[in-house]
Amino acid sequence: MNASFFKSASLAIVLGLSLVSPALAQETAEAAAPPAKAAAEKLRTDLLVPGVTLAEGVSEITGVAISPLLGMSALGAWKYYHTEEKLRDRLPWYCHPYAWGTGLALIGLCLLKDFLGAAAPALVKKPLDFAELFEDKLSALVASAAFVPLVALAMSHLERIPSQASDGVAASGLAVMPMASALDASLHSPWITIPLAIFAFGVVWLSSHAINVLIALSPFGIVDAGLKLIKLALLTLVTGTAALIPTTPVPALIVCGSLFLLGLLLAGWSFRLSIFGTLMGRDFLLNKRAQGEDLDTGVQGFLARRTTGVPVRTFGRMQLDETGAAHFSYRPWLLLPRRRIALVGAGMVVCRGLLHPSVAHRTTGETRPRSSLILLPRYRRLEESIAVRFGCQEVMDSTLMRGFKAMRMWLTTTLTPSRWYRVERIETA
Repeated sequence: MNASFFKSASLAIVLGLSLVSPALAQETAEAAAPPAKAAAEKLRTDLLVPGVTLAEGVSEITGVAISPLLGMSALGAWKYYHTEEKLRDRLPWYCHPYAWGTGLALIGLCLLKDFLGAAAPALVKKPLDFAELFEDKLSALVASAAFVPLVALAMSHLERIPSQASDGVAASGLAVMPMASALDASLHSPWITIPLAIFAFGVVWLSSHAINVLIALSPFGIVDAGLKLIKLALLTLVTGTAALIPTTPVPALIVCGSLFLLGLLLAGWSFRLSIFGTLMGRDFLLNKRAQGEDLDTGVQGFLARRTTGVPVRTFGRMQLDETGAAHFSYRPWLLLPRRRIALVGAGMVVCRGLLHPSVAHRTTGETRPRSSLILLPRYRRLEESIAVRFGCQEVMDSTLMRGFKAMRMWLTTTLTPSRWYRVERIETA
């Protein structure tokens, strides 16, 4: 009886295992291999809508390009406080307190300068604006070398589309273009993503930096405030669309792409304005003075207006050729081969300026001179030497210089005590 019972039990176990094993094997196979339909849907979504990580990287690069110091400091502080304490030592350098703390402290000083400088005269505030201009250049250099490559490297490490997805797409009938695989390989190559990221950063930063140059050159406080509000609005727009990335990355990519295209269209104008502000600010802050022997190689300056197709504010030198005629020599983008354009020698005059001299032309002796070249501030007090060397007709004061001298003379004659004494004697007599 016991033998027959064990035989019956053994037979039941064998039959049960034979019935359950196919079901277990099917469940294991389904868990191990993702369904082709799900893989195809994932690939379709990745091809139509950019990834969240890609949008986050593009937004970070664009925001930092608008304001490098503020962008890196705010982003570093945000990542530091949203990372677990035990993992904070693995964060990049800009996420550590010594980095973003120093940046926020400098930003606080800039805000204090703007707040107190609103009531200060331009001669006190403008040197600080030029100092902030060079701070923006230094911050952009640090960001392009030590921040943008890290973000681009993280973007290149996005999760690749698995091979099962292609099989699922093929099974579902979705055609896969060779361009998709080539694009996928390009986006995952640091040799492509890092140069592209640095180029995009430079284009957006150049346009944003042009706003800083206009702020430093503007003599009116209300214009400074308006330009700073424009820059703050751009930064707020990028930050606001970046906050929507977990929901949809499309607005962030549209805004960042639009800013990049706008910067690309204004690249030449922004570059010339940046060079203009850099060299003028350097001479102004360092109080550089040229010597008489420096005129042997020509005088450095910028075109005051478009001349024979060469854009305004192109940097170059006014020199004399073999025949003694004056010409303007320049290099497009400061790197391309040198070119020259002839300057009209007849009617050329040198104008003294309040901050810098200039070269102008006039058709007759009674007409108002029209500015042709803006010389660097280092050539102040050398106007007579420049006029003699380049055969200018005369040296005269600019309109602003004449107004300043008239105001100074009026203040001197009005506030001098001897003048009061003479007026009092005349009235008494």
